[in-house]
Amino acid sequence: MLYSIIYTSLPTIVVGILDKDLSRRTLLKYPQLYGAGQRHECYNAKLFWLTMVDTLWQSAAIFFIPLLAYWGSSIDISSLGDLWILAVVILVNLHLAIDVIRWTWTTHAVIWGSIIATFICVTVIDALPSLIGYW
Repeated sequence: MLYSIIYTSLPTIVVGILDKDLSRRTLLKYPQLYGAGQRHECYNAKLFWLTMVDTLWQSAAIFFIPLLAYWGSSIDISSLGDLWILAVVILVNLHLAIDVIRWTWTTHAVIWGSIIATFICVTVIDALPSLIGYW
């Protein structure tokens, strides 16, 4: 769980800070643009519950598809865990990439770099004989 938190939090924070669809000057010039948020038109209870159902569906798919695909095989729990970690990191970062409005080199580096770093770290951890995931 720590791996997926580490490799998905940095891209989310960077995109949250850098991704802006309107400039500060535009927002200050037209304060009525905040009205939709104040009237709860953009994010409401229906959208919240729809997001929760979507999240549950994705979690179940990420867990059960690999589990059932490798059921009865000789794969160990560590290798299955690696697959789950990679699936979570890729899914979260792809969802984030879909929502990005303004792409910069920083957002590219953080989103795609996070996926690459996950692959590298999982491979290195599995290659160390002193750790559980050793091949």
